[in-house]
Amino acid sequence: MKFDIERIEMRMVDHDTAIEIRQDGDGNPRRAIGYGVVYGRETEIFPGLIESVRAGAFEKALADNREIKAFFNHDPSMVLATTRSDPALKITDNKTGVKYDAPIPPTTYGSDLIVNLERGNVRGSSFSFIVSNQGDVWTEKKGVLYREIIEADLLELGPVTNPAYEQTTAALRSAESVYKEAREALITAVERARIISANELELKKKMISVLEKY
Repeated sequence: MKFDIERIEMRMVDHDTAIEIRQDGDGNPRRAIGYGVVYGRETEIFPGLIESVRAGAFEKALADNREIKAFFNHDPSMVLATTRSDPALKITDNKTGVKYDAPIPPTTYGSDLIVNLERGNVRGSSFSFIVSNQGDVWTEKKGVLYREIIEADLLELGPVTNPAYEQTTAALRSAESVYKEAREALITAVERARIISANELELKKKMISVLEKY
């Protein structure tokens, strides 16, 4: 499946949802465990735009059993696991958010990731998604836009060194484009409401004028 890079959005999860590194016995690979998505948390994407993800936003995508991948730093050349690999990436959708349990492969970048996780150099998680048609709700308060994601396709998630917007200009362009489109839509809706109100007012005036003649 091909995706339009301009539609793919990436987000950073706060450090207080830290990544855990774990290893069970019997020679099983070490795993990176963390929350790629946290529900209900308002995050300032950039000045003037606050975003949150509603609980269950990825329920449909997860129910469809689509392949989801875990990358390090959103880099497909540093894949940790997928939901169809062996060992497989495990995804859990709960009241907190979407949790990932990603086996770390015995590769050079896998070994580097383990060291950086142990040292605390890598503490954040991130996810990539595409909002479904009419999958977000926009409101505006005191000049600030609020966007709530209510339905989206989850593409990948995993540990990151830096916030996605600092390293992915395409993601920033995507967010700015969504922001501008939403603001224009809201302005259009407000103007339309004003026009409707003005027309209704004129109609009421005419009706009163007619009634006063009788």
